[in-house]
Amino acid sequence: MRHIGVIFSRVRSCLTLTQLKFLMVGGVSFIVDMLLFIYLSQKLEWPILHARLIAFSVALTLTWLGNRLFTFSHRKKVAKGQQFVMAVILACSAASVNLSVFYLLSELSRPAGFTATFYLALGVLSGLVVNWLGSNYLVFRH
Repeated sequence: MRHIGVIFSRVRSCLTLTQLKFLMVGGVSFIVDMLLFIYLSQKLEWPILHARLIAFSVALTLTWLGNRLFTFSHRKKVAKGQQFVMAVILACSAASVNLSVFYLLSELSRPAGFTATFYLALGVLSGLVVNWLGSNYLVFRH
């Protein structure tokens, strides 16, 4: 248990409170996305694309709401509809960057074993950076 406290202290010293909140909201949304996708596609046997679209939409809405009410709650609020549209555009842009990085890396060097997971992680990290920058400086800038 002490090790977790040390790790948290080190992470906290590198990140701002707003960044930690952003990561927490994203982490919770990711878990909801994954669990809902698994439930819809495996338990309810929905077509995989339908399950993915619904799970993504729910997670995107949850992320926007969490960031609006928790992460960036100290910032001036703009119209909900306008902000939500901006969040959707940002999420699609970040997803495009995520998939593009993964695709380009896998085209440069065929993924095998650990490299596929490494390429996936680099794609996710690049999408996270786009999401943070867009959320911080565009969607919730006020």
